[in-house]
Formats: sequence, structure tokens, C-alpha cells
Amino acid sequence: MKTALVLCLLLASCAQPGAKPKIRIAILSGAVAQLHIYMAKHLGFFEREGLDVHLEEMSSTGKTMEALVGGSVEIGASTYEQTVQVAAKDRGIKSFFVLFTSPNIVLTVAAGRPQINKVAHLKGRMVGVTSLGSASQNYLSLMLIRNGMTLADVTPVAIGTAASAIAAVENAKVDAAMLTSLTFETLRGRRPEITVLFDARTAEGTTALFGVPHIPIVAVASSSRWLLQNPDIARRVVRALTRAGRWIQEHPAEEVAANMPESFRPPGSDSPLKALRLALPAYSVDGRMPPDGPAAVLAYLKVAVDPSLNVDLSKTYTNEYLEGKP
Repeated sequence: MKTALVLCLLLASCAQPGAKPKIRIAILSGAVAQLHIYMAKHLGFFEREGLDVHLEEMSSTGKTMEALVGGSVEIGASTYEQTVQVAAKDRGIKSFFVLFTSPNIVLTVAAGRPQINKVAHLKGRMVGVTSLGSASQNYLSLMLIRNGMTLADVTPVAIGTAASAIAAVENAKVDAAMLTSLTFETLRGRRPEITVLFDARTAEGTTALFGVPHIPIVAVASSSRWLLQNPDIARRVVRALTRAGRWIQEHPAEEVAANMPESFRPPGSDSPLKALRLALPAYSVDGRMPPDGPAAVLAYLKVAVDPSLNVDLSKTYTNEYLEGKP
């Protein structure tokens, strides 16, 4: 009897009906395009919404999607194109807050390759990408097609990001590389003479590549089932991310950069500030999906990746949980 009473008391104390919901969010380590999430955590916006958020850093957006599909996290920040691709496999993943609307990538020539000064010169060359099959490889494929070539005309090589990517370019392990803005600015700080073949970080560059100035590149996603079962938590996540987006836009770039995680800031470098200034116009404030965004992403994937791709785009995103939804 006494043992049963003690057990009941323990169970009652563990129930904690007022405990904050624990939410695991998978993110890409050091990704400028996912800054909303870091800021919402760092500035206490998730906590203000009564959420106990744990950030799970992943080595690639592919790993983020694996974690989301596998159920080891409730939410993942990944490329919207991955959401479209898994929708084709009926995995039930849906984006519900757009974070970033630029590919934020630069096609750069490796050191010691003065003979390469346009995209056409890459034929037969090795080109670095974040990982094989990644969004950066898909962007490379599209750039090549826009210049009368295909991915088969080059050899993609996985070089990662940050230090490993910079080493590959500086040591000419590849002939050119697709670099994220932060990695590129860090490299350019060390080698100002670096040659750029294509800069997709601006609205003009995005339009040249995709045909539209703003395209959903990075978004927050979850399973359709989780969203249906947790609409209040989804709205609280959205409110925290919206506050973070507004904070980013309303504060000087220097202040935003000073609040960025250490993983964004190479020692003694001002590259994060330069990358941030270029990225600011692409940060979403309200998380809303651009009206022509899903169709533009599907069209690009059909051209650059899989001509047979067929997806019901209405199943890949929702604006249901946004503030002031239509």
C-alpha cells in the first residue's frame, strides 16, 4: 500500500501539466539562411511562446530531411525543393514558414585557373558542390543548362562547406566551386582576386537563374500529421520566427552579426557581416510562401533534375499557421 502511494505521488509530480512542450528542430550548422531559428532561440522568442526548443545541428539538409521523415525531430529547416521531392514519394512533409528567398550561392573559380573566366570554360572540369545530389549540385546543373551545357559536361565533387570548401578552392582540388555566401566572403577576404562566374545572391542573379526574383529556397517543415495534431504549437513556432525575422530587419547589420552564433563567425574575419548585408533582402519577415514560388521550384527541378517529376504542390506547403493568414 505504501509503495503504491509513493508511486502515485511520483507519477503526479512527473506529469507537470504546465510544462513547456519540448520541440526538436533540425538545422544546418552555420547556415546564414536559417538565421531566424538561431535568433528566435538566442533572443528568447521561443521561450516567450512557452516552448522548450532544442536545436539539432545537421551536417547537410539531406540529413535534416532524413531526421524529419524518420521522426527523430518534430520540425526541420531544409530546402523547399527537398519538400517537393519527398512529396513525389508521398512522405507527407509540408513547409509552413519560408525563411529565405535566395539561393545565396556563388560559382567561383579555383586558385590558379586564369583560363576559366566563363561558365562554358567548365566543360570537362571538376566543380565542387556541398554534397553530391545536394541543392548546390542542382543549382550548378541549372547554371550549366542556362549556358548550353549539362551536368554531364562536368564532374561534380563533394567539398562540403566552410573550411573544407575553402581548402578545396585554394589548393585547386577542384577547378571551380559552388560556395555559400558566407564561405565565399571568407575566401574573398583571403583572396580578393578570386574570379566569380555567377553570383546568385541578388534578386537579379535569382531572376537570371530561376526566372523570378524571389523563390522559396529554405523553409521550416514538419509532417502533415504533426501539424494537424499540434496547430497551437505550430502557430507559436511561427510567432517566434516572425519576431526573429522582424528583429533581423529592424536592427543594423552590425548588431545582427554580433548576435550570430560562433559557428557563423570565423576568427578575425568580417565575412559574416558582408554575407549578412547581401542576405538581408532575402530574409522573410512573415514566412509567407511567394505566390509563384512553388511553381518556379517545380519548373527548375524539372529542367535541372528530373523532367518526369510530378507533384501536387498544394500538398507541399501551407500558410495556415501564419499571422494574418488570408
